[in-house]
Amino acid sequence: MMSNQDYMPVECLLVPKALFKDERYCSLSTTAKVLYSLMLDRMKYAAQNRWVDQKGKLYVIYPKSEMIRDLNSTRYRVDYAVSELESMGNMVRIVKDNGRPNRFYINDISKNEEENAMMTINDLMEMVTPEEAEEIMDKMVATAREIVDDLMKKGYIEIIREGCPEEGHLEDGVPPIDLGKDEFNPEDLSPMEFRCYCDEDGILDDEAIEDDASEFGMDLAFGVIELLENDPDRIEAIRQYFNYVYKMKSMKRFMAVVETTAVICGNSPEWIEDMHACNKGARRIYLKELVSVFNMYLDMFKNKEME
Repeated sequence: MMSNQDYMPVECLLVPKALFKDERYCSLSTTAKVLYSLMLDRMKYAAQNRWVDQKGKLYVIYPKSEMIRDLNSTRYRVDYAVSELESMGNMVRIVKDNGRPNRFYINDISKNEEENAMMTINDLMEMVTPEEAEEIMDKMVATAREIVDDLMKKGYIEIIREGCPEEGHLEDGVPPIDLGKDEFNPEDLSPMEFRCYCDEDGILDDEAIEDDASEFGMDLAFGVIELLENDPDRIEAIRQYFNYVYKMKSMKRFMAVVETTAVICGNSPEWIEDMHACNKGARRIYLKELVSVFNMYLDMFKNKEME
């Protein structure tokens, strides 16, 4: 048995009691509640990781592969947990970031519904201990200095000091940097690179492709279910037609079916753009994952209807 002197507290995950005591969250699965808590935990590192948007709102980057690992769960359960958090009073808001990893904005459920807001740095500081707050601030300052140094080295900014000649050297001997050289231009990237589906050498990133395809498949399935919720036979007919075209027809034909369905269901045009941005190799990965997830959610709806 450990004595008080031997006891060393282990690192713990803080889970809001409201998730279990507030009636609004009673219907949430345990997986969704733990995932929300894990996302809150990641907020501690938002500032030092530069996860702050232009409006000062914090967000987290949480790849699906890491969710699966942290929850020791399946992709299906993780996808369903994320969809629960999105639909349950916008506990989590997902923003696509032009082909980069999705941003997860975490809603502070401790506030009243009228005050619901995405968390800011001030909210984060209120959640942590004074020691943690001081550590976060130190890391923010260090990170800010690193960003400025990096931007100076790349020629994107220069420091103007009082009394420095317009064309002369700075006091520490560093010459003024000519702005505008080697600036990053998104138009220089291919559609695949822009979405992080491949690197500059053309090597495919299967996980990035599958992540976007999975979300499109889920969004598409929910759109069909919402449109035809009272007609499960038609939903099943659509699922069978999807699978028939995918297996028996060309990829272009199948993409046309997906695009038509997405437009009818009101899905985001960005999903369609992502699909068409894929080259032949990426398209095979994308469509295979899309069909798999689409079937998974429609099967889940069918099984629920049969209960």
